Parts: sequence; structure tokens; C-alpha cells
Amino acid sequence: MGRQSKTQRQFKIRPASSIERADAAVQNSKKPKNNRQEGKAQKTGTAGETIPIVFGKRASNVGGVWLEPVLTKQASYNFQGIFLYALSQGEIVSTPVVYQTYVGRTQIQARTGTLPVLNKYYTSASAMASSANTCPITSGKIFCDPNSNFFIGEVQKKGAFTILGREFTTFHTDNAQLTIGSGDTSNAVLVVTGDNYFAWDSVTGADVTAAFFTSVGISNPASYEFVFNRNPRGGTLIGGFPVGHIDRGIVLNGGALGDLFAPIANSIAYNPWGTSNIVNARYENATVNNQYRGLIPATTGTLGGQVSEFATSTIADPTSPGASFDFTDYADITWLEIQGNIYDESDPDNGEYKTTTRQLATFITDGVKVALYSAGTPNTTGASNQFVDLAMHMFALIGRVDGSSTASIASPINTSNLQALATFNTNIGVFFNGIIEESVNIIDYITTMAPFYLLQFVSENGQYAFKPLVPITAGNQIDGTALTPSATFTEANIIPGSFEKQYDPADSRRDMQLSLAFRDSPLDRVGLQKNRVVRFSTVSNSAPVEQFDMTDGCTSEAHADLFAKYELAKRKHSTHTIVFETPLLTNNLAISDIIKVQRQRINSVGDDRTEIDHYQVTAINHSPGGITNISAIHFPLNASNISLISNEILNGSFTTI
Repeated sequence: MGRQSKTQRQFKIRPASSIERADAAVQNSKKPKNNRQEGKAQKTGTAGETIPIVFGKRASNVGGVWLEPVLTKQASYNFQGIFLYALSQGEIVSTPVVYQTYVGRTQIQARTGTLPVLNKYYTSASAMASSANTCPITSGKIFCDPNSNFFIGEVQKKGAFTILGREFTTFHTDNAQLTIGSGDTSNAVLVVTGDNYFAWDSVTGADVTAAFFTSVGISNPASYEFVFNRNPRGGTLIGGFPVGHIDRGIVLNGGALGDLFAPIANSIAYNPWGTSNIVNARYENATVNNQYRGLIPATTGTLGGQVSEFATSTIADPTSPGASFDFTDYADITWLEIQGNIYDESDPDNGEYKTTTRQLATFITDGVKVALYSAGTPNTTGASNQFVDLAMHMFALIGRVDGSSTASIASPINTSNLQALATFNTNIGVFFNGIIEESVNIIDYITTMAPFYLLQFVSENGQYAFKPLVPITAGNQIDGTALTPSATFTEANIIPGSFEKQYDPADSRRDMQLSLAFRDSPLDRVGLQKNRVVRFSTVSNSAPVEQFDMTDGCTSEAHADLFAKYELAKRKHSTHTIVFETPLLTNNLAISDIIKVQRQRINSVGDDRTEIDHYQVTAINHSPGGITNISAIHFPLNASNISLISNEILNGSFTTI
């Protein structure tokens, strides 16, 4: 065998990580993507899959989140589709509505027939802990117990079909048949002769066809008929059932929909086949007889067949499971239930009854309830579109912050400036509306996302803290006025030999365009990913392009544009970083403060000069030896002491596409 090329080579993957790999797969994303014309198939949840956090709040016609949830359970209750979707960890504030919910490319409200009903369910972890056996899904049509379900079985139709046997020993059961087709089928039935019938033991595979005919006293199977859609199943013949009729076993026995037959031994149920195992059967060459009752005229409609619906449950009443059940896995999750047939279109005349669906997409106007640090009231909760609230919520999920207290001793995060920074984000129009759909390292995630909100997430004085990337005014706006440095450092207080300057690579300073990927949030269609290209007006459209992915939380062009302006301005005006040491600082210098550095440059050619520049502090570290180490990024001011970066953001000339 020849040597493999790099494109052919199989690479090792980390073991025991299948769920992590599934979460990361693009096709499993909960963010809507462009569908084919027919729409992609509905995603089905798997055990261990991460349930997303849907965070956001629509305000001033901006924001909200379009979500493609996974389907966690599907049922058919009296031949009405019932679908259960996991929307989000935590309690979502708003309730999805039919006119902002799509199946594939079709708005649910535009579908024909009875309008589906949407229900939202949520039970807190504390409530579930005190009543673990109470299912949060209270419609009575779909159940938390995985062993309790109403479901569609086979379709008995012209040609060939298979009926799979069921377990009766351990399950309470019910059965029903729905007649499908079109027109008048009141004298139409489906017939299969015994010589086209084959039955087998599902455990051993043994042929039990002959045993069945022996037990019913039939010596010539070809003379025996299996009849489907017979009205009634037994007794005096009326004819066939009309289209849409439901023939339910429990009702025929005096019960009501929802009641179940008590378990019986499989040995009794399958005694005619001479086995106590489940029996499966195959029917071939089924034909339609449109005049089954000879005394009345033949019907002129088309009998497509009969659809089977079954119910199974380990308990008599799955809506009241009893004290031994534990449904705490359903706690602290917002669930969406849809009642109604959103199945793919079928051809009932040809015995087709599809139970597949296209991918659901629904608009979440207001996301999960979180502590409102942004409003200065962390002891109250509500939907939020503030990045600082998202960060605090993520810390709350891992138990590292007390959501009812702003006292810094109770939290690893400095909360004193969160309200001001939230106001700053509101003033500049940058909000978080998005989906956290994978397990993430919280520190890494917040640190990576913060610059999109012109913030930085830093460690300072034993705590994490948010700081603005640009100076802001007392009114929490980008400061475009003259700045006063927080401190000045000269040869007198810079320890000799400690000053180092490192220039940014040339590639990062060349002319370029920024491409910003974000997600739009319209109400009249499913929001998809969009791109925005921003460059200085003096830069050619042939300049290199660098992309930033803002799809996690950005839903407006204005937000994308603002970040791009900051990033371009920083690259244009900030050329280097510095580090130096100074005797132990006892003032209140903090990260993000602007400092002035004045040094005397002396060299051998006699052009000695004074260098003055301004920097933004990025790190401050104190050593036991009485030394403070300062790191800072170049943050130049003009002759009027106005930040070149801030001024460029506010007044620069940019081209956006």
C-alpha cells in the first residue's frame, strides 16, 4: 500500500468525546442556516447533548433570537401530532407564537387545516426537587416517562405491509386505526388472502404461519381473508369506515380516549401462533374491494388504507405516574410543545402517512431570566440583552457568584461598575442576543466575547472585572474630548533597564477590510447569518479581508460596524506595547486607565530628544519586593489630548458593504 497523502490520513481524536464532537458539529447547530427549498429534516436530540442557553431581549425593533431547537420526544395522540422540543436551559420569559414559528420554510400559521397549538412549560430545579415525580409537561398528551407513549405504527395499504407485534405482558396498551384516502369509502375495505400472509416469531425467527391457520381451523389459507377497514371489526357488517374515522379499541370496549387496557400475558396474546414471544406478520398483494357489502352500491372514493396508532405505558395512567418516578432531568429547562399535524405532506390516496417533519425554527423575543446587574437590581430577574448580565449568569450557573448580592466579598467578579458598563453598551447600541449552544470555558468565552462590546475582562486585585476598551464619559459614552492621564511615568520613577517596547507585526498594521459575521433578527422570516464588510474610505476594496465571527450574540449591522471601526482604528493608531517596572504603586491606578510615559532618548549621534506618548494599562502586578510591573498598549492622543482611536470611531470615514 502506498503512503497516504495528508488529505487522506486518518487523525486521532480524543477518546470518550462523542457528545462533545456532536455538539461541535455544524449540522447540529441551533442557529438557523439557509435551507434547501424543501427544508432540512428536524434535528433529534441525543442523550448527553448540550441544551443551549437562549439569551436576549428584543428592544427598539432589535434583538431577539431565532432558534432551531432539537426534538426530544414525539407522539401521536388521537392521530394528532405531539412534539416536544428543548428550548433552553433556564426559564425563557416569552412564549413562542405560531406566526413566528416555521417548519422548514413554511410558517406554521400558513399551513392548511387546524392551526397547531404551542405550549411552553418550565419547572424550577427547587420545585422539581420537592416533587420529583411530577412531569412538567402537563398537557396529558405527551409524557415524561420514556416508556409511556402514543405513537404511529404501520399503515395497512394496498400492495404490501408489515405489522410488528407488541409487548403486552408489561405494558398497558391501546390501539386505534385511522381510515385515510379521499371521497366515499363507506363500502371499501382492504383484503389480503391467507396465501399472501407470513408470520414469524420475533425472537427465534421460526415460521408460525401454519400454526395460526391450524388454530383458527383453516386448512386452505387461500380461502381465508384478512380484512382491514371493516365496519365494524366484528359482528354485523355495515361496510367500510369513511375517511377520517378513528376505530379505537378501548372505546369499543366501553372506555374513553386516554384509558388503557390492562396488561395480559404474551402467551395469551400470541397463543394462536403457538408461542409466547412477540409475533410479526407480513401481508402481500393487498387489494381494495369497493363493494364489500354486496347489498349496497360500490363506493367511488379512494381507500388509501388504515393507519395504526398504539399506546404503551408501564402504568395504567401515565399522567399520574406515582411516587417511584423521578423526572428531575426535566428541571430548569424551558420546553416547547406543539400539538397539531406539522408532518411532511403525504399522499393518503396511496396509503402514505408521513410522521417526519422539517426543522422547526421559532423566534424567542425575550430569553432566559437572569439576575439584572445591568439595572442595579441583581436580586430581581428578567430577560436581558446586556453582555454583563450574560457573564454574571454564566458564573451563577457554576455556583461562583451570589445572584442576590452585589457585595464583592461574595463574588469573584467586581460588580461595582456593571450598571455603568451596561448603560455604556446601551448608549453605543451593542447588545447580546444569541445562543450558547456548546459547553464552554466561561473565562475563555467571556474574555473572547468582551471586545465585541468594547469591553475587556481582566483579573485585578484578586477579582475579575470588566473594563472599557476606550475611555468613557461620566454619561457612559465614548469619550471624544481631551483626556487627563491617570498617572505620568518618567525616568524618575521607571526603574532603569526595565522598560521594554515591542512593535506589532507589520501585517497587522497594513490596510485591510474587516468582514463581520452576525445574525439578523427579523420578525417576518427566519433570521439567518449575514456579513458586513467595513474598511476605511481610503482603503481599496481589493485590500485583504479578515473575518470576525460575531454570530454568538450580534444581531444588528450597527453593532458589527461599531466593533469594526474600533478594530480598524486600533490597528491604525496603536503600534506597540510596553512593559516597565516602577517602585510599588500606592495610588489607585487601574487596568484600562490612560497613562503618560515621558522618557529621555539619548544616543551616540547627538539627536537626544524627549519621547512622550500615551498608553492604556492592560496589567498591573505587584511583587513582594516592592516593585510594580505595568503592561500597557499604545493609546495615542493628538495635540489636544483627544484619543486618536476614540476620535476615529466617532468621526472617521468608513465604507460599509
